Amino acid sequence: MRVTKAALFANSRKPIALKVRRNVLSFLSQRGVSLSSSPQLVITVGGDGTVLYSKKHYGVPYFSIGSSTSFICQADFSNWRSKLPRVLSSLKTEPRLLLSSSLNGKPLPLALNEVGIRNPAPRVLSLHIAAGKRHFAFRADGMLFSTPTGSPAYCYSCGGKEMKKNARNYQAVAISPFRRLFPPTIFPASTACTLRFSGRERAQLFIDGQVFGSMTEKDTLVIRAAKRPFLFAKV
Repeated sequence: MRVTKAALFANSRKPIALKVRRNVLSFLSQRGVSLSSSPQLVITVGGDGTVLYSKKHYGVPYFSIGSSTSFICQADFSNWRSKLPRVLSSLKTEPRLLLSSSLNGKPLPLALNEVGIRNPAPRVLSLHIAAGKRHFAFRADGMLFSTPTGSPAYCYSCGGKEMKKNARNYQAVAISPFRRLFPPTIFPASTACTLRFSGRERAQLFIDGQVFGSMTEKDTLVIRAAKRPFLFAKV
């Protein structure tokens, strides 16, 4: 499929991203591609965070431009000109697993990297996880559930395993578990995890590095693979 309509987003706090955005806009105009609120392709300029923050457009293929240290972006500030034409002329997609989650039954935004909780105070949480017929109880500073896409990021820093990008499973990783009693555990996409904790603490609830409220011992967080994937433009 040839792309004729696109959406373009840039990180306004990065001067290099704004400069590249202007160049991309000119590049698109020369090739007859117009900006649209109903795009065939979403182009982001800035880095991994720019992809993670533009959740309302998930469902449309993404072509992302970032720095050379980006984990997610298909191109960087120096080589996007050689890659973008191939995407515009023949759009193909690479699906990635997304995580859906709900707090007390209320749906939360989809996660491309991870969903988790952590105690902002210097105390551990007494965590309880149910996954199918398996139950886990342990103490840790927090807990995160990572997609394959997010596995080289926060997940890996917490001792998790780097997964194949197109894997159909997700990973549960404790943040500084007491005595390392909970090892990183991979669950198939068909398995839902239920997370609770006991105690008087109030934990931060975060999705892809953004805080989406808090959680107490009265609350229940459920994490599962989303029904639809995230789509990257195949380069």
